[in-house]
Amino acid sequence: MEKIPLLLMFLGHVWVDASQGILPVVLAKLKDVFSLNYFQVGLIMTVLNLSASVIQPLFGHISDRVRTGWFVPMGILWTALTMGLLGWAPSYVVAVLLVGFAGLGLAAFHPRAMMAVYLVSGSRRGLGAAIFTTGGNVGFALGPVVGSFLVLGFGLHATLGVLVPGVLLFLAIYFYPGDFLRREAVDQDKTQKTSQEALEPIPWVSLTAVCLIVVLRSWVYMSFITYLPMFLLTQGVDLKSGSLILALFLACGAAAGLYGGHLSDRIGRRGVVAVSLLIYPLLTALFILSKGPLQWLLAAASGAALLASFSVTVVMAQELLPRQLGLASGLILGLGFGAGGMGTAVSGYLADKLGLYYAVWILAFIPLLGAILTAFTRGKSESPQTALVQ
Repeated sequence: MEKIPLLLMFLGHVWVDASQGILPVVLAKLKDVFSLNYFQVGLIMTVLNLSASVIQPLFGHISDRVRTGWFVPMGILWTALTMGLLGWAPSYVVAVLLVGFAGLGLAAFHPRAMMAVYLVSGSRRGLGAAIFTTGGNVGFALGPVVGSFLVLGFGLHATLGVLVPGVLLFLAIYFYPGDFLRREAVDQDKTQKTSQEALEPIPWVSLTAVCLIVVLRSWVYMSFITYLPMFLLTQGVDLKSGSLILALFLACGAAAGLYGGHLSDRIGRRGVVAVSLLIYPLLTALFILSKGPLQWLLAAASGAALLASFSVTVVMAQELLPRQLGLASGLILGLGFGAGGMGTAVSGYLADKLGLYYAVWILAFIPLLGAILTAFTRGKSESPQTALVQ
């Protein structure tokens, strides 16, 4: 494992996601400045989701065919620049365009950076992926804090402040003396695979199963982020405490994601995914039924169970497509997460029709489907020993 390149990818992931994470705070101000309705506010979030997530597989596919190491530093700089200019937008249309362009920077960064992480992690791919994805979780948590500090402290034009760390990271990564951004998956495979193995067809069943697991898990994850404080309000928990419980849920999930990646290097990818998704419904059911301090403890445990496999599924996809690391990364980080996020609307529909209480119960058991889908994954992701030689 090459520590300095991995650290640079971690820091880049922190800041690229922190840059987009200022959006909720900025939107709260732009709503008043441009007299926007809630649909217009939501449209901006939808544009970011579509441009940043759904298009990632395309950027990943490009990275597999063309040397695009520059996508990583430029993605950081481009995202920071476009989000930094958001506070200077003279109109709503310009704001939408800036957010859309910011999404392109995110879409370019993530698959190529994840490919680099895979190639510098050596035999500890699970841990490497876990460190990288933890950077994104830290960035998402840091974004609103940075946005509040800049916008509430200095005004909308202070969004340009996100550009300073973006420029520094661009320079640090672009001029790093090593060659880690110039490596390609095909080069590695030439020394480790026979020509017959290199022509092995894409394992569509396993790959589809992994993508569906990510979609289901992301659906539950995004829905809980959105609706958990509201659910707790209906259970007599005040909004402040509900927000803290959500923060605990996310923090323990991020920590478990880091350990889950490390554990998958030792006991296998599929086992970590299956066990975590099997445990989650039980913990969440107990959480729904509990009160007081026990509810806080179960929120932490359920968050850890849900996100323990976050980075593991990325590595599973990469090991299924060892010659198309960019495409594999884009599918999981982009399409899977974006499609899962759109499931939040389905959760809202269920809550409108059945009531929020019953919708939360349904969400609690959706990961069971993901656990069942692990039975349809195979090959390189089953055994860490197998993964080491591929």
